[in-house]
Amino acid sequence: MKCPECRFENPDGANFCMNCGYNLVKTSAESKETFHEAERKQATVLFSDLAGYTALTERLDPEEVKEIMGLIFAEIGRLAKSYDGTIERFFGDEVLLLFGVPKAHEDDPIRAIRVAVEIHALMNQQSARISEQIGRPLAMHIGINTGLVITGDEYIDKGRHGLTGDAVNLAARLTKLSKPGETIVGPETYRQAMHFFDFDALGPMAVKGKAEPIQVYKVLSPKEQPSTLHRTHGARAHLIGRDQEMGVLEQAVQQLMQGQGAVISICGEAGTGKSRLTREFKARLDLDKIQWFEGHAYGYTQNTPYYPLIDLLKRAFQIEEGDPPERIRAKIKSGVT
Repeated sequence: MKCPECRFENPDGANFCMNCGYNLVKTSAESKETFHEAERKQATVLFSDLAGYTALTERLDPEEVKEIMGLIFAEIGRLAKSYDGTIERFFGDEVLLLFGVPKAHEDDPIRAIRVAVEIHALMNQQSARISEQIGRPLAMHIGINTGLVITGDEYIDKGRHGLTGDAVNLAARLTKLSKPGETIVGPETYRQAMHFFDFDALGPMAVKGKAEPIQVYKVLSPKEQPSTLHRTHGARAHLIGRDQEMGVLEQAVQQLMQGQGAVISICGEAGTGKSRLTREFKARLDLDKIQWFEGHAYGYTQNTPYYPLIDLLKRAFQIEEGDPPERIRAKIKSGVT
């Protein structure tokens, strides 16, 4: 039975989760199974397995292996949940996570890659702790692919989706192509995440089960200043029908030049031209007289308090991930003087 709290797979007959202690008897008695028919979904699949698992099982007692893997799985489950992903399977040393099933987001590939980055950081911590005991480091091979999947006729409320589809198979194949500590993604995942991460194009590679080679990419690192998700195709066309909105913004600039600030909200449904209006407004400003700072929020940051302000300050002071506190203080001091 899969624990509803930490998603750890417990043996049949267990009364309490062997990983977190959750009451499985109460859960089983109170749960109501909901049956869902098969659905076609666009999803991002993250598949990983552990390099060093054999050495782990050979050098350590089974109970120690179970404790270590339980801790790793619990942390991976927490990471997936923080990005609104779904745990499809923990088995042995393999992990299968889904993004877009059952709940879809426009940035599911980005969420999946961010989880992969954090999984590698988690494994580095665990490896530093036990590598001497097993005589080799621990690391994850990770493959990520985006595409169509078919959810099986399963009880989704219990976390079983019965996935099939080429997207799942290719994610597993990409895992085999990755080296320990690497994340390899397919072409569709790359296309949707290319403005948020730096990649190394590995070229077309032969993949088992595929007639033609597949273009694959290795994730290098997150971009310091990622682009927004909004596409602005046709941005060079003349802006029509926004004279009133532009007038409000230009009046705010005139007031700003006189020392009077303002807060303006630009609201509307997706595709109505909010990003286009903002870009056009910025293009009309004299940036020698007015300082322009941007702070962005993304779907996966909705649980981070004040993230747009944090992003704005990091961009303004050119603060990078991994900067030590003393370097951050120096950049802020230099930026405000």
